[in-house]
Amino acid sequence: MNNDLERKKILPLLIKFSIPSTIAVLINIIYNITDRYFIGQNIGSNGLGGLSIVFPIVIFIGGIGMFFSIGGGSAAGIKLGEKDKDGAEKVLGTTIFWILVIGGVVSILTLVFLTPLVKILGASENNFTYAHSYFKYLMPFLVFQLIFMSLNSFIRTEGMPMLSMKINISSAILNTILDYIFIVKLGMGMEGAALGTGLAGVLPALIQINYFINLSRIRLKLKNIRPNLPVMSNISKIGIGSFLNQLLNGISVYIMNIKLGLYGGDLAIAAVGIVSISRNFINTSFIGFNQGRQPILSYNYGAKNYKRVKETFIISTKITFVVAVVLTLFILLNASSVARFFVDDDRLVTFTGRAMRTNLFMMVSTAMYLSGTNYFQSVGKGHKTTQLLTIRLVILTIPLLLILPNYLGLNGVWLAFPISDTISAIIAMIFMKKEFKKLN
Repeated sequence: MNNDLERKKILPLLIKFSIPSTIAVLINIIYNITDRYFIGQNIGSNGLGGLSIVFPIVIFIGGIGMFFSIGGGSAAGIKLGEKDKDGAEKVLGTTIFWILVIGGVVSILTLVFLTPLVKILGASENNFTYAHSYFKYLMPFLVFQLIFMSLNSFIRTEGMPMLSMKINISSAILNTILDYIFIVKLGMGMEGAALGTGLAGVLPALIQINYFINLSRIRLKLKNIRPNLPVMSNISKIGIGSFLNQLLNGISVYIMNIKLGLYGGDLAIAAVGIVSISRNFINTSFIGFNQGRQPILSYNYGAKNYKRVKETFIISTKITFVVAVVLTLFILLNASSVARFFVDDDRLVTFTGRAMRTNLFMMVSTAMYLSGTNYFQSVGKGHKTTQLLTIRLVILTIPLLLILPNYLGLNGVWLAFPISDTISAIIAMIFMKKEFKKLN
């Protein structure tokens, strides 16, 4: 497999790694789609609103997973490119140790301070109970969720993208079945949605751990499950950009929810849940493609084969651009139908369709921005990613969310993301132009 990464033509390699990865990541979005579908159809708009309220914390949890997925996977890939198998195994063991520690601490703190946390997130009288119940039953499964999110990147790094995809499929199918049983058959409402999602992460995590103990070339060894601060520092340098991106995204979504509640009430809060899942569906498609190319970039950068690094980026970014255009057009042209899939409420469907067309029309810019940030993570230059996400979220998105609604009302809230992403994409491509000059 290492010879393939070094010598095989780039396009076939991208197809081999990125299609399973993209399918796997798209399947992950079924988690959110499944929850929203069953909640929207069986609980209604207040249930969707409760899910929107907790979404900033869900993003934060995803940030922890991406920290270890991108940071650990890329660090291990670079070690394999340097022919250092023992170093890659240390990265894996260190990743598991810190997932157990950080996941346990976050889970306990969230449950202890659950009521004030939900209030701070902006829950209204109508959706507080729904948000509280979802959190309460989801958080005990956090460690398993983080293991599941993180270890798939290691599986792809050692050249097994199909296995990663199969694990994701098994989890998505299990989540759908459990949601149907808990929500529809047993009438457990938000508690059922949370339990379905939480339990669906346990089996894949156990499968992954068994794989790395008994079957993988990169073995999970007890002696490597320890703090190992030098290795953790290396993981952090690469993965911190992904974590900060998710953290700041969570803050942005929190501010958006507050502004939506102010200018649009509970109707807007319910709508943003559908808008967000549509945005994530488009995002996830090219995030999956970026994850698929990560082993190719990491390995060849570690092997100092910079010509293949450049070729991989150029070809994959062109494909990402086309995918983003197609998916964005599909969502925008079918906005009302997408909204009605989740909830049968004419007023909410009309409101959501209009919001989707305003918020999602520049998703091509998001694709270009994410292509640039993913490149720097893959080659171990996390500080560049941190600079880009600071520009996107701290300098652009958050101030725009605070300023634009004062002049444009509700439209100002929806327009903040497309404006910031367009400017950020231009800056990311400038960064890449400078990077290519260095590679030359």
